[in-house]
Amino acid sequence: MKFIKTTMVCSIFIIGLALTACKKEKYTSRDTSGLKPPPVDTTKVPVENDLVVFDKVDVKDGWQTVGDFSITTTGQKEGAGYIKNTITNGSDFMQFIKDLPAPLDTKLTEANGRFRFWLYISDVSLLKNDGSIEITSSGKSDANESAWDVGPLIPNLKNGWNEITLDFDKSIKTGDGGADYSAINHFRIFFFTTGKDHPDLITGIDYLRFLSK
Repeated sequence: MKFIKTTMVCSIFIIGLALTACKKEKYTSRDTSGLKPPPVDTTKVPVENDLVVFDKVDVKDGWQTVGDFSITTTGQKEGAGYIKNTITNGSDFMQFIKDLPAPLDTKLTEANGRFRFWLYISDVSLLKNDGSIEITSSGKSDANESAWDVGPLIPNLKNGWNEITLDFDKSIKTGDGGADYSAINHFRIFFFTTGKDHPDLITGIDYLRFLSK
């Protein structure tokens, strides 16, 4: 009888060991990849709402600036090139003018429209608190014009390329309520250095367009 009890106890003990040996242990996973956000795709360019291009500045047609100029095909912000020009020592003035062969309908209004372009300034500290940015529907400056002063923009400019964004409803109006945004045909920007004795100031302009807020 004792033998039977001993045998039963040993059998139970052996079965217990077997069950313990077969029990699956649970471990906390060290894989945290599921907690990380997906990598950002830096190749995607943000979409600009209701984009209407005024000029890509890839060719000279319709452009005027100080003296002779060419399209620079390296260092541009968009497309095949941009216009670069220099305020040399002894001078203090620069302007870029574009006349369109036909009026451009921006499809925007005073309330929702914006004008945007790229401006290059090699040394912002040389700029005078003066100048103007103008769009018109008269084919010339100072008539049916919406304009913005350059001076208030200067504190926010950096050396190199700057993307300038201007709201229609913050523009200065000249002649019959400003420009007709359904018939834009003229653009001008002009600005100055603080004096005529200065290092060469390299300037440039690229990719002018209209978009909604």
